[in-house]
Amino acid sequence: MINADAPLPEDLFAAFPGEDAVMGHEIAVNCDRWQDALSTRGLPPLQGVLAGPGITKVSRADVFELGGREITPSNAFQLLYYSLAWGLGRRAPRLHQRLNALAAHQDRAEELLVEAWQGVRSGESAQDVYGVLTTDKGKGRIPWFGPAFSTKFLYFAQGQEAPPRYLILDQVVARNLSDVWPGAPTAAWFPDTYARYCAVTGSWAEQATERLDGARKVRADEIEFVLFKRR
Repeated sequence: MINADAPLPEDLFAAFPGEDAVMGHEIAVNCDRWQDALSTRGLPPLQGVLAGPGITKVSRADVFELGGREITPSNAFQLLYYSLAWGLGRRAPRLHQRLNALAAHQDRAEELLVEAWQGVRSGESAQDVYGVLTTDKGKGRIPWFGPAFSTKFLYFAQGQEAPPRYLILDQVVARNLSDVWPGAPTAAWFPDTYARYCAVTGSWAEQATERLDGARKVRADEIEFVLFKRR
């Protein structure tokens, strides 16, 4: 279990990059591959920069912009596509399996994505919004979209207007939390575990802000960012 009272590790405090670095964190995406894969399966087409040709880069700020839009089924699919494309990168491993599952469960996926986004917008607890997309046993309710990707959707669904409360949790981040989370599983995190993770990262962001004597407010996603890069 995560030690919710653990102090902020010194190596993380020394590595905080600042908000601009986090928001500018960009990933290359093969637009042509995505467009072909969606079209073949009859899924809603991409909009925005990913609807263009060739290889492009998508930043966290780009995906956050989608999260600030009106909550509609169409926008929910765009937010899912962009958060998934950003998470998978240019090679996009197992993209076809993921989109096959999405096409097979399109109506149910639409309902779940909209419900989760509405929960985020309403400020519901991390455990509750995570539970919309993930079962009590940590399995994705949409096949092939497990916690590593559902937490990306929740993270970006917050938009840019407020500091993030719901954070990305994947196997790299979990593994790099081993000093405060002994024996951390690298997949299938339960909803209460995700809530504790968000609470710890939020607490560490507050501790870091205090140590900076108010020079700036440290965002919780800076914690996730440096955890992912921790060595």
